[in-house]
Amino acid sequence: MKPFLKLSMLTFLVTQTGIAQKFNDALISKGSEINFAKTQKRGIKKNNIVYYVENDLQTISAYKRKKLKWQTNVISVCGKPKNGHPEIRYVGYNSDKLLIVMGKHHFAEIDVNSGLTTLVG
Repeated sequence: MKPFLKLSMLTFLVTQTGIAQKFNDALISKGSEINFAKTQKRGIKKNNIVYYVENDLQTISAYKRKKLKWQTNVISVCGKPKNGHPEIRYVGYNSDKLLIVMGKHHFAEIDVNSGLTTLVG
């Protein structure tokens, strides 16, 4: 009985991570880019998927129908930038990837389908 209970709890926790996350629809842009120096917007909506920069300004989440599709902490994956604060400053959408600027001159790309994050320079 104990293994069944453990498996049930694990299944419940895993499935709950993709259920109805909250973000403010008023902060979603229909454009292809957001520059945090020029706007209060926090996300981009393209092809019914919202790419949203979370409150820590380090994590980007992709939501499809308000359910979490993937999430990545760009600073953790790519490392802290040498210059500037360790936070996302710009997000641009390009048909198959998100272009990210963090710190002053630190660049990353995120695959829009998988969330795979790559340091560009």
